[in-house]
Amino acid sequence: MRISHRTTGIAVVSMGLVLATGCATRNGGIVFVPNPSHANYQVQSIRQRAAQGDPIAQLTLGTYYAIGRGVPKDPMEAVKWYRLSAEQGYAPAQYRLGFCYAIGIGVARDYTEAVKWYRLSADQGNALAQNNLGRCFYFGHGVAQDYAESEKWFRKAAAQGNLTAQRSLRLYSFERSPGGAVKPVPQDNAIAQNQPPLTVDDIKDVASSGVKADKIIAMIKETSSKFTQQDIDAAQQANPPVDPDVIKCMKDTLR
Repeated sequence: MRISHRTTGIAVVSMGLVLATGCATRNGGIVFVPNPSHANYQVQSIRQRAAQGDPIAQLTLGTYYAIGRGVPKDPMEAVKWYRLSAEQGYAPAQYRLGFCYAIGIGVARDYTEAVKWYRLSADQGNALAQNNLGRCFYFGHGVAQDYAESEKWFRKAAAQGNLTAQRSLRLYSFERSPGGAVKPVPQDNAIAQNQPPLTVDDIKDVASSGVKADKIIAMIKETSSKFTQQDIDAAQQANPPVDPDVIKCMKDTLR
C-alpha cells in the first residue's frame, strides 16, 4: 500500500504530533519543535500511535531512537521502526531506511538494499532519495553503473528545487557523445577515487541518526568533502542540531 502524506488523515495525525510531541513534517522529513509544556515529548503517545500502525509516528519513534530523544539511543531499534513505516509505503521512511543501509547505521552496510529503498522513495517524488539514487547509479553502488540513469535522477531532484541535487549536477558533470551516450566528467580527486563527497544533507542525516561527531569528521576528511557557506548555515540551523565540532570541520573545508 502506498501512503501519501498529503491525505487528510495523515494531515490530522501530523497536527496531533505537533501538539503532543513538538514535531512535524516538513518537505517529507521530521522537524523537531521542542514544546516546554511537554518536556518528555510524549514518547508513550508516539509509541502508541506507532504500535497502531501510523507511519508518521513510526518514523518519528525511529528518529527518537536514532538520536536518543526521550528513549535510550538504539540504532537497531530505530531501523526497526523505519522499516515498519517504510513497508507501508511512506516515502520519507523509505528514504531514511535506504540511508541507514547506505551508511551502515543500525544495519550492516548493504548498497543493494539502499538502492531498493531509495528507488521506492524516489518513485514517489522524494527529492533526497532521487539525489542519492543518482549517486548510486554514478558510482555503481548496489546497482550497475549507469550515467544516463544517474543524470536522470539528479535532474528529477533538481527540478524540485533540491539544492543538493542542483549541486550534484555541477559536481558530477555529464557530457554526451555524438551518438548520444552519456559519460561523466569528474571534477575532483574524491570522485575519481570512487569516494562520493558528503553533502550537507548527508551531514544532517548522519547527525540525526546518532552518529558521533568524531566519526562524521573522519567521513568528511576521508571523502575530501567541501562545503559552501550556505551549507554551513543549513547545518547550523538543522533540527536536531549538528555538533559544533562538525560545523568547525565543515568551515575548515570552506570553498
